[in-house]
Amino acid sequence: MHYCGLDLGKKSSNFCIVDEKRSVIREGKVRNRVHELCRLFGKLPRMKIAIEASTKSFWIADRLREFGHDVVVVDPGRTKAIGSAFIKHDKLDARILATLCAADVLAEIDQPTEEQRLARMPVVARDGIVRSRVKLVQLVRSLLDSEGIELKKCALKVFVDRVTDLWDEIPAGMAHAIEPVLTAIHMLTEQIADCDSRIEEAITKDPDAQLLMTAPGVGPIVAACFLMAVRDPSRFKSGRDVGSYLGLVPSLYQSGETCRRGRITKHGNRQARWALSMAASVLMSIVKKPSALRQWGLEVAERRGRKTAVVAVARKLSAVLWSMWKNRTPFEPRLTETA
Repeated sequence: MHYCGLDLGKKSSNFCIVDEKRSVIREGKVRNRVHELCRLFGKLPRMKIAIEASTKSFWIADRLREFGHDVVVVDPGRTKAIGSAFIKHDKLDARILATLCAADVLAEIDQPTEEQRLARMPVVARDGIVRSRVKLVQLVRSLLDSEGIELKKCALKVFVDRVTDLWDEIPAGMAHAIEPVLTAIHMLTEQIADCDSRIEEAITKDPDAQLLMTAPGVGPIVAACFLMAVRDPSRFKSGRDVGSYLGLVPSLYQSGETCRRGRITKHGNRQARWALSMAASVLMSIVKKPSALRQWGLEVAERRGRKTAVVAVARKLSAVLWSMWKNRTPFEPRLTETA
């Protein structure tokens, strides 16, 4: 059997094919187009192809499987032979991928289906719009602050109204500059509301989402982000694995007698990590219904501060949601410690 390493680029990719003895048989470059991929890989015998995870990796992996090949998408964070090399270029990266694929030492990731990828896109699009609005709000605050105009903290939904209330205090030149920015913020706010309504409409038809929403602080957006990130609860052995998968565990460096813990790793799905953090913040501040999870979070906040407590509650909440989903049980305020 032959093995292939495919180093993806934006428009084209480098490939390298080796045999069982890891001797190079063929290498070259191919454009990331269906007909070009078919022209090359459609005529080759069945082989195992390794691709590093990137923007187009899942789409290209599906196309290569249609040509009859075995395709594995690997975690780029665990291919140190590529990332830590002193001499690094695309052709060499493809050769190293092929060699590691033949040796069967690559860390394969669980690939979502095309249907799952398309279902996740509304959440990703909403996240991009929200981040764009935040940047524009920060721009307006910076411009106001540069001329000594103080704007109190407020919800982003009413930010434009708060600035408009101060319109008489804003110099004419500044008002002319920030007016189009406020218009853009208003339009983005409307688009975010439209995204929320579409996601909520889809979530109401999902029994798994309705089950997760019985947990305090978990609404349609949080449930959607968590479901689309985890996809299948049977993929994980414990709730700790879910927290680690979503990047909510502290980094660790241990060698000999040295053992250091740092900030959370922030690996995994960004939207789910953000959503769980928001849910944890709501659980500790707005939700007043008592639960073991809320009480534990408040105790952590007293000892180590609110920011640390929010992350800790988000990590524990991910384990609770996973347990609820796997066992098909609604949230129980006294069940959190066991979960």
